[in-house]
Amino acid sequence: MKKYTIEFYNDIKNIIPTFTIEYAESILKKGVETYNCLDNLNDFESKVAMMIIKKYIALYNGYILNHTTSKLSDLDIEMIETVPQGGNWKHIRQETRQKSKRLQKIAQTGGRTTLYGRIDYNKPSYTITTCFNRPGNGTYVHPIHNRVISVREAARFQTFQDDYYFYGNKKEILNQVGNAVPVFLAYQIGKKIKDKIGCYKSVDLFCGAGGMTTGFKKAGIISLLGNDIDKSACITLKVNNPEINVLCGDITQQAIKNKISSIALEQGADIICGGPPCQGFSMAGFRADNDPRNQLFRDFIDVIKKVKPKIIVFENVEGLLSYQKGKIYKEIHQLFSELGYNTNGRVMSANEFGVSQKRKRVIIICARDDLNIMPSELFPQPITIEAKKQITAKDTIKDLEIIECSESAKYKSNNINTATIDFLRNHLSYEDYIAKIQD
Repeated sequence: MKKYTIEFYNDIKNIIPTFTIEYAESILKKGVETYNCLDNLNDFESKVAMMIIKKYIALYNGYILNHTTSKLSDLDIEMIETVPQGGNWKHIRQETRQKSKRLQKIAQTGGRTTLYGRIDYNKPSYTITTCFNRPGNGTYVHPIHNRVISVREAARFQTFQDDYYFYGNKKEILNQVGNAVPVFLAYQIGKKIKDKIGCYKSVDLFCGAGGMTTGFKKAGIISLLGNDIDKSACITLKVNNPEINVLCGDITQQAIKNKISSIALEQGADIICGGPPCQGFSMAGFRADNDPRNQLFRDFIDVIKKVKPKIIVFENVEGLLSYQKGKIYKEIHQLFSELGYNTNGRVMSANEFGVSQKRKRVIIICARDDLNIMPSELFPQPITIEAKKQITAKDTIKDLEIIECSESAKYKSNNINTATIDFLRNHLSYEDYIAKIQD
C-alpha cells in the first residue's frame, strides 16, 4: 500500500503543491473522501483533485476501477443467451427475433454479422466503439456471461492499465473509452519516433481521455499540452496525468488556437499529434457530408502552420480512405506537403501490435523536410502479426470473469496469470511485456 501512498502524493501535489505525504497517507488509511483541502482551486482543478482522491482511495482498498456494466432488458438477455462465443444475431431463436422489429430487419438483409455478437475468448475482440453498452450494436457480449462487457474490460481491450480512472456519466465514459487510441499501439509509435528522431515534447490535440497521450508518455515523450472540447475527457486526462497542462476548449475558436500555438512555440514542441473526431468519416453508420466535424482537420492544420513541429502524427478511422472517394484523405496529405512535410499514411491493425482488438486506424506520420528522413521509417514494425501470437480476449479479461460488476468490485486470487493481465495490472513494464509476447 506504500506504493499507492507515494503515487497519490506525487499526483495530488501537481494540483495542491502544499499537500504533504503524511496527509496523503492519512486520507488513504481513513478511506474518507475529504475535500477540505480544495480552497483556492478553480472548478476544474477542484474536480480533478476530488477524482484523484477518489481514485487512490479505491486503489488503496483493492477496488477495481470502473468495473461497471450496463443493465440489459429482459428481451436483450433473451436474445443473447443462445448466442455462443464467436456467434451473432443469427444464433438468436426465431421466436425471439419476432419480438424485435430491428432484428427482423437485420434478418431480412442478412448482413452485419457483428451485431448481437458474443466475444470469442480465443480471439482478439472486435473494435470497441462508443456503443459497447448495447448488445445490438456490435460484438460486446461477454464470452461466458449474459451481459455486455464492463467499462474496465473495454478499457483493457484498449490497453489502458487498471489504474487508469475514467470520469463522467455513462455516455461520457462510453465515448472516452470507445474513441481512444489503444495505449499500447500509441506507445510503439511514440517509441519509434523518439528513438529515431530524438523528439521528447508533444502537443496533443483532440486528446480525449488520453490514449495517445499516455502511450507517448510511456515511451518517454512529455506532453506539453492536451486539448479537447469535452470537459469530462479533460478531467479524465488530468486525473491520470496530473503533471500535464490540460486546456479544455473549442479548437475552432481563434483564442484557443492561439493559446495552443503559443504554448507549443514557447516550450519547443517537437511533435503535434491528434485525431479529429471521425463521426462523419466512419463506416460504422450513416456518413453525413455536412457534419461540421468533418472539417476539424483544418483546425489541426492551422496549428501546424504556426508551430511547424518536426513530426506530425494524425490518427483517424479507416473510413477516411474511402470518404468522398478518398478526396479528403488526399487533401490532408497535400496540405501537409505544402507546409513542408514528407507524408506517409497507412492502416494499422491494432491486433498486429500486441493489442487484443481488431481495431483498424489510419495513421499519417509527417516528417519536416529539413530532417532528411522519410516518415515511412517512423512506423513501428508489427509484433503479433501471426495469428498464433495475437493477444486473445482470454489473455486480456479472463481474471475478471468471477468478479461481479459493481463500484465495489475487488480483485480475487484466481491464479489466472497471463502476460497481458500482468501488464494491464501494472505488474509488467512495457518493455518486459513486449519481450514476453514476442517469445
